[in-house]
Amino acid sequence: MDRGSAQGEDFAVAMHDIHKKTRETLKKNVDKYKRKADLKRKDVQFKVGDLVLVHFRKERLPKGKYTKLMMKNIGPCKVVHKYENNAYEIELPPGVSISTIFNVVDLYPYKESDFVGQGEGAEDGDIKWVKDLPPSQPMQLGAILDSREVKRTRRKFYKEHLVKWLSLPNGDST
Repeated sequence: MDRGSAQGEDFAVAMHDIHKKTRETLKKNVDKYKRKADLKRKDVQFKVGDLVLVHFRKERLPKGKYTKLMMKNIGPCKVVHKYENNAYEIELPPGVSISTIFNVVDLYPYKESDFVGQGEGAEDGDIKWVKDLPPSQPMQLGAILDSREVKRTRRKFYKEHLVKWLSLPNGDST
């Protein structure tokens, strides 16, 4: 005994064809997007001991220390350790209190020929690094200049304090 109808079978075949065409179209589009994204992808491998330039993103620096005119690339810095293919531990200059592990996206191969004739000496670069990057020693509390209530919920009060740090001028109070 035949349980299905001719219309039902035709509908099932038509839906099967639509799903097959949709899968093929999606696969073709995903491949096209992948090819386009791979053009921008950076496949660079460094070895331990290689010299690299390090790019500091805004997120890496403490809040309030980032400016448009700040030096964002420093180097040469030595690769200390390699974690897989996309993360490296870098030897940063002394006095920098930023994590030493960087993604490969933030690293560039150092070429000495790129810097010859630009008029910057090694000492000038070191001075800029120390001046632009956050200090490595923790800041010490000098005084609490002001306090205010910022949020009040049920039975809890939250306060915000204006802190003067010992080694910084009043303008850098947080």
